[in-house]
Amino acid sequence: MKYQTAVYRTTTKRTKRRRLLPLLAVLFVAAAFLYFFHPRLLLTFGKPDSPPPGDNGTKLPPEEPVDAPPPPPEQEDPKAEDPSPVEEPPAVQEPQDILPPGDDLPVIADGDYLLALVTKKTTLGDYEPADLVEIPRELWANDYPYKLRKEACEHLLVMWEAAQNDGFSFLVTSAYRSYSTQERLFANYAAAHGEEKANTFSARAGQSEHQLGTTVDLVVPGHSLSDSFGETDIGKWLAENSWKYGFVLSYPKGSTEITGYIYEPWHFRYIGVENAAAWREAGVTLTEWLMEQPQEWKD
Repeated sequence: MKYQTAVYRTTTKRTKRRRLLPLLAVLFVAAAFLYFFHPRLLLTFGKPDSPPPGDNGTKLPPEEPVDAPPPPPEQEDPKAEDPSPVEEPPAVQEPQDILPPGDDLPVIADGDYLLALVTKKTTLGDYEPADLVEIPRELWANDYPYKLRKEACEHLLVMWEAAQNDGFSFLVTSAYRSYSTQERLFANYAAAHGEEKANTFSARAGQSEHQLGTTVDLVVPGHSLSDSFGETDIGKWLAENSWKYGFVLSYPKGSTEITGYIYEPWHFRYIGVENAAAWREAGVTLTEWLMEQPQEWKD
């Protein structure tokens, strides 16, 4: 009798174990599935109120039009005496019909003059500022020593600090640019996009405000050299307040017929605080206002 009871207990235990095996197998498979696919499930079924990626949870900016891209950041090569443009294709050859500004264009007598009229119908020649200083590193958009004339740099820092105090910030992605750099940049853009298209967003050598050493291109992450910069909080802040620090938006929206360039909400030129106040009072584009100011030309 005892033997039969022991056999019965053993058989019962084995039956229970057999019943548990399928359940354990299911639990094991479920655990393995969660382990390997948990990150993907979070991405797919995350919190419904989680903001999409972007600056401060805002919607990402639309892609730039393929047929009319803005120019990339343009800067000097600090390791070369004769700098080349950023990411310059080595095989690009300058088209034969691209010529520098000719002798028939008015040559600006003094590039140090804060109100120098720099357009497609004037030229700075090979002017180079004598008082260039390095912009502080915390303002660099890239690991590159951007430079401005001393007065312009000082006022840029004041404007940057004012923006910081109001809860905004910006970075510099382009500043002073030499004649030789601009010459190569325009040739590259013309070869890539055609001279007519390049002429809408890039200046020929001697005709760039960047050569003055008083002009900067400002950006924030996600809005680099794009129309969308003008719709950011800092873009709006600059459009409204930059004149208080002597900086003016050179190429506002809808001014292409006057300036010859596309809308560039990132491009600011320093002309002095008092001059900027007078410009704002006039209510015209910077190009129109400068045309009304005294200008001196080389003979």
